[in-house]
Amino acid sequence: MPNANTKPRQRLKELREMKGTQRQVAQELGITETHLRELESGRSVPGTRLLKRIEHYFGVPDEEIFPDLHEPSFYLRA
Repeated sequence: MPNANTKPRQRLKELREMKGTQRQVAQELGITETHLRELESGRSVPGTRLLKRIEHYFGVPDEEIFPDLHEPSFYLRA
């Protein structure tokens, strides 16, 4: 269950659903299905390399996929 500091990433889920299941997309990105689920739910933050892989894979800027990472308050969260 997401806590107050997480936001579901609906756009990531929408893009992923267009490509396939969590399992399929996770394999193509080289991560676990669990990690992808955590990214979609907002409970995990991608590292720089993974962020770029995701951006390239979907052909969409990371600001659209992970808008919460670009909010001014993101880095102030506990």
